[in-house]
Amino acid sequence: MGMKKQLRVLIVEDEPTNREVAAGILESLGHDVVSVTNGQEAIDLIDSGVNGFDIVLMDVLMPVMDGFSATRHLRERETTREVPIVCVSAKSSGTDERSGLSAGCDYYLPKPYRARQLLSVMTTVLQERGVLEAGETIS
Repeated sequence: MGMKKQLRVLIVEDEPTNREVAAGILESLGHDVVSVTNGQEAIDLIDSGVNGFDIVLMDVLMPVMDGFSATRHLRERETTREVPIVCVSAKSSGTDERSGLSAGCDYYLPKPYRARQLLSVMTTVLQERGVLEAGETIS
């Protein structure tokens, strides 16, 4: 059994239930979660100096600024250029997935997902991006 890493996670999701479910899963495992309700809020938060996120869970369909635009903005910023971003969407098509990956998402997770799927995807992305060492877990 490896060491458990505590993560700082930014959840960008306009739907309160979805936000609470994702936050609940992660907080119950001891992770530090910050939630905002759209892409613009995510950008404003980062620009106000709130940083140090290990991973971002980015909903795709949101008012004000959608997840793909927000992802592109985060990729342009020094502080978030390298942060893993998992795009999450109920509308799962190959086109969406390609748009997400070209916008800079590391992974495209279709909704609804189970806790196990979310954690598995997060673990894979964090390992690929070198945030998790070999043997480190998040759950």
